[in-house]
Amino acid sequence: MASRLLILLTLLALLSGCAPHALVKEVSFSPTVLSPNAKQAKLTFRLPRDAVVGIELHDAQGRAYTFRPPVPLHGRRLPYTVYFNGVVEAFSLPGDPTFPYTVRRRMLPDGRYTWRLTADRAGQRQVVSGTVRLQDADTTLPGIRGFSIYPRTFSPNQDGVADRVRINMELTKDVDSLVVYLQDADGTRRYIPEDEQVTKPNAAGWHTFDYDGGIDAGSEPPPDGTYTVYATAQDALGQVVMVSDTLTIVHAGLPMGYIQNGEVTYNTSVITLGQSLCFTLTVENDSRTPLRTTGPWPGTTYHSDENFNTLGWSEESGVFRVGLDFENSLRNYPYRWGIGRPGVDLVQEGRYWYLPPHHTAVVTGCLQVDALPPNSPLYYWTGLIHEDVAIARVNDHVAPHRVSVLAP
Repeated sequence: MASRLLILLTLLALLSGCAPHALVKEVSFSPTVLSPNAKQAKLTFRLPRDAVVGIELHDAQGRAYTFRPPVPLHGRRLPYTVYFNGVVEAFSLPGDPTFPYTVRRRMLPDGRYTWRLTADRAGQRQVVSGTVRLQDADTTLPGIRGFSIYPRTFSPNQDGVADRVRINMELTKDVDSLVVYLQDADGTRRYIPEDEQVTKPNAAGWHTFDYDGGIDAGSEPPPDGTYTVYATAQDALGQVVMVSDTLTIVHAGLPMGYIQNGEVTYNTSVITLGQSLCFTLTVENDSRTPLRTTGPWPGTTYHSDENFNTLGWSEESGVFRVGLDFENSLRNYPYRWGIGRPGVDLVQEGRYWYLPPHHTAVVTGCLQVDALPPNSPLYYWTGLIHEDVAIARVNDHVAPHRVSVLAP
């Protein structure tokens, strides 16, 4: 009898040694009654070994809701802690309206749920479950309405034509964050700042975001192509909604034009009243974007009492022009010329003329001096003007030329 008992105990010991070890231990979930607007529950567990762990909730009708999708976790001695306030991954319910946005995370409605923690490892599975009751949950989503992008195609190159994009939307409730960004095919994000209007940031109401491709800060804009613009709103409970649309970028780039080598050729250093001071220079487009320009065109001759306005041309935001200025001038570069000749150096897009990237154009112009200046001799100089943007230091006050003006 003793020998039989010894054999039986030995077999039981061998069998228990072959039994699989628990994948998850020391599981705790509290409290089991939860008002998500005021507090959250804490779920703790310990993994003795590596395992894939996921957490779901199931309602009374058997519908499953993902709280944490299955992810690989490392086994360790310290417990894992997860906080739960009733917000799970996106789901839909019978009777839901058609939302003008995509729901990413959403609050569960009030009710009793069964939570299930599942651990998997090499064909072995362990499930631990319990119940939790949600009450007084704020299930109002942080909705986004009226999402729009204008224009849908833009060219961040400071040429004054479709240089900026405005992104508009309305928030239906106050949120913790409202984020708008441009994303390319590789997943790179470029965040877009809000143009603060009447509505305070993150408050319910109308919001506008302004995007220039980063060019106003001196950064190269994204390359030409079609991108996706996303707007994401998250409320204080962690509910998240998202909207998106596409935006196409063309002719993107920091415009960089120069008077080539800073060289200007003048025709004379001595002028008798009624004669003309003429110049010749070369403009170089040293950028990957075309440079917009407009007249008066090269070869135009001004009289002393004229300027580009009196010739019927106005200052235009974003255009490049060559200017001629002089000492004691009453305005900055009153005599201006386009940076090329239409159909020769310049190409037309729509109703505008452009100097193509990495091209050059010869610009000539004359000033017929009809009145004696207050002092003589005096200096004349040229410049390359990016109107309403800047005159780069390298393009301002280029090649000063001392000229004597004589009476006849």
